[in-house]
Amino acid sequence: MPNLSMNEAIENLKNEDVNVRKEAIESLIGVTDEAAIDPLIDATTDDNAQVRFKAAEILGNMGNVAFDRLVSKFTSETGKNKRFLAFALKETHNEKAIPLFAEAVSDEDFGVRKVSIRALGELQANDELDTIAKGLEDEDWGVRLATIHACADLASDESIALIKKARREESDKDFKKSCNKAIKKAEKNQKAKSEGKVVTNTIPMKTIKEMETTNPQKAIKEYEKYVQAESDKDAPYKRLAILYRKLRQDDKEIEVLEKAIKVLSEKKPGKEDWFVKRLNKMK
Repeated sequence: MPNLSMNEAIENLKNEDVNVRKEAIESLIGVTDEAAIDPLIDATTDDNAQVRFKAAEILGNMGNVAFDRLVSKFTSETGKNKRFLAFALKETHNEKAIPLFAEAVSDEDFGVRKVSIRALGELQANDELDTIAKGLEDEDWGVRLATIHACADLASDESIALIKKARREESDKDFKKSCNKAIKKAEKNQKAKSEGKVVTNTIPMKTIKEMETTNPQKAIKEYEKYVQAESDKDAPYKRLAILYRKLRQDDKEIEVLEKAIKVLSEKKPGKEDWFVKRLNKMK
């Protein structure tokens, strides 16, 4: 991974050489300093797709730190320049963005519409189901597909009915297959919700572990999903506690240790021992 300082990386984002800009954006992975927000926002419209995506991902991983500036830029920008701003906003997982995404479902740019609909699903914006449903009438295939996935994320009787309706009315075989997968996912999530389980979209632990050195903020967010879902595996709690220790975030480390002890002592008695010992050492 490049070893540029934050200031050097920010300056190099303006360089005419795309390879220099790629190196700069890689150096900014994991940054949380407010000074990087505006340069990263500018980079979401870079000529290079890799730079645009990475800039948006970094901003999204910054969460609330970048949220207000992202909102301001998103509401003032137009056309395709909003696409990666929409992605960055989605990745903050901030429910305050729901009204923005609901309005953007009618945006002139198909990319913005697609990301906005997915965001509404991921944010569990059940009150916006009618807004999400507009995507099924969109002229863009990708937007219609995003709508199916958003309905699956909501996993309600009404959203599942919309997927089935779309499946009946669509002639494209690949789209129908996507509908079938979405219905299975939705029904599985619906069953889990009815049993009182927390439903989150998680990625494999092995993949998250690989992120720890290249994108620690993203890794933390993914581990937190397992913790939020009260996983009965001890690994996500351990990795999260270790990452918090490296970042010297003692309060958050204590919080995850206490959560692990509570959950694991009930679900997997004995697995909480490691966390009890670690917590005692911090007191």
